[in-house]
Amino acid sequence: MGGFKVLKNNHVTLRRGEDHLTFLGLDDILYGQPNLLKALENTPKDGCKILLVHEPDFANLPSPVPISLQLSGHSHGGQVRIPFLGPILTTKMGRKFAEGLNNGKNGPLYTTRGIGTTQLPIRFCCRPELTFITLKKSANSLYSYT
Repeated sequence: MGGFKVLKNNHVTLRRGEDHLTFLGLDDILYGQPNLLKALENTPKDGCKILLVHEPDFANLPSPVPISLQLSGHSHGGQVRIPFLGPILTTKMGRKFAEGLNNGKNGPLYTTRGIGTTQLPIRFCCRPELTFITLKKSANSLYSYT
């Protein structure tokens, strides 16, 4: 399947020496059967945990462990935005955190506007976005990102 692993209520941990980085992936919140507890099974207790979940507003639901960073899409940034007002066309579970870096109940999250569209094949005042995130180990063994 294209050389990648689908993380559907699952995880993968990358290790380098004594350091590890865990990516957690959830099933679709709206149409699937997401299970964060299942994704967390047998993960290292410490270290950086990056949650990959399509719908960004999941960040306001409770989590049994701290999440270092949630990465989401789904909202397309609102697609149609009015200057100074923000998005006027949002999707379910993509309304609160439509784009950019925000703080949810479980920690920080980044919602990319992506390069596509949904519902209507247009964008207005909402440029497409291809996001690159660099993770860096900090002095206290947690990770920071830019």
